[in-house]
Amino acid sequence: MIDVRVATNAAVEYLKQFFATANNVQLEEIEISEDERFWSVTLSYDDADRYSVNFNRDKKYKIFKIDANTGSVLSMKIRELS
Repeated sequence: MIDVRVATNAAVEYLKQFFATANNVQLEEIEISEDERFWSVTLSYDDADRYSVNFNRDKKYKIFKIDANTGSVLSMKIRELS
């Protein structure tokens, strides 16, 4: 089984493959499933290509599902804040 650091690094590397302009990547949340088969990793990042009306960078959030045995990223979803 991979540990929390390996799961986090897998999520960060996956994010960078698809969002090259992602800056200030931060770990927001991490959790292992009750059956310990998957890690759920939430990352935030600044989108350097998009700016809000007040010229601040837009903060984006993604949730990654990581296989706890292999470290493979199984999914990446948008995390909406309510």
